[in-house]
Amino acid sequence: MWPDNKRCAVGLSFDFDAETLWNRTMRQPFPGQLSRGEYGARVGVPRILKLLKKYDLKATFFVPGWSADTHPQLVEQMYADGHEIGHHGYEHEFVGNKGREAELEVLLKGTQSLKRITGQAPRGYRSPAGNTGPHTFDLLLDHDFLYDSSLVGDDNPYWLTTPQTKRQLLEVPYSWELDDAPHFLFSFSPYFTGMSSQNKVYEIWQAEFDGAYADGGFLGIVMHPQIIGRRSRMAMLERLIQHILGHEGVWFATHCEVAQTWIAATTP
Repeated sequence: MWPDNKRCAVGLSFDFDAETLWNRTMRQPFPGQLSRGEYGARVGVPRILKLLKKYDLKATFFVPGWSADTHPQLVEQMYADGHEIGHHGYEHEFVGNKGREAELEVLLKGTQSLKRITGQAPRGYRSPAGNTGPHTFDLLLDHDFLYDSSLVGDDNPYWLTTPQTKRQLLEVPYSWELDDAPHFLFSFSPYFTGMSSQNKVYEIWQAEFDGAYADGGFLGIVMHPQIIGRRSRMAMLERLIQHILGHEGVWFATHCEVAQTWIAATTP
């Protein structure tokens, strides 16, 4: 399945929500909350890029259009370093239930923002917090997206059938267990209560990698610069990278590379 007879694939991904999570999704446009998003831009992204460069790893950054418009120099650096830039809405808004035209408007607006920086339309899409609707996947296919990464239906990539036209789109899945937000993102809302020890999260993520390695499958980890970017959590991430690199036959790849490989191997 994997190139050069690699045993398993690992996809590190980072959702660069910045202030959009607080301003639009959480509807908390206050200086204290917005500063949490600013931390991701000011501190988190540079630390992540430095760590990835240290180990010569390529990752996928899913970026809302607003984040690209507001922090273009950071997205430019991601792209210059060879990382994939994926679509993540425009303002991290939930539009899956807003109707086809509203969803299309956001899709096109976000694409334009990313294209201004990279010169090309994104090939991958991750909806904010997995908020998809009946039109999402058909819109992605209509606009030449290669894959989606918004669902949790498998450990490995799989083909999904679009509800409206019954076409096939590749899903490169994620998992809440492999997302830093449920573990670490503190909020007074009962939904996000994360104040976990990094050692607890390391134990979960290491075990998931060990399982993927044993199965010869895919491990996709979702992180956010404003969350994973803290010193202790970055140390945990580096420790995990070192653990993974200690195994022969591991392929660190962008989500687009994983999708291309899976499509080539499963398409008649």
